[in-house]
Amino acid sequence: MNITATQLKQQTHILSHLNAEDIIVTKRDKPFAVIIAYDKYQEMLTQNQQQAIEKKIQALQLIEAINLGGKDYQSIKSEMA
Repeated sequence: MNITATQLKQQTHILSHLNAEDIIVTKRDKPFAVIIAYDKYQEMLTQNQQQAIEKKIQALQLIEAINLGGKDYQSIKSEMA
């Protein structure tokens, strides 16, 4: 759903459509903001945080592999046994 900022100010009942679809607010015919349901917002934040954590873990694993000569800890441990 697309609406103008003026329409949103004048017709707050439009927010009742949030469960069905996101609302794109336009200003001078250009997208200005998006209004989404709070639950969807929370879900997006959680996913974003999880992706950030996964990227950090991957970076740490890469650093560990580089420090160990390209091998992971388990490979080196099994070679020493």
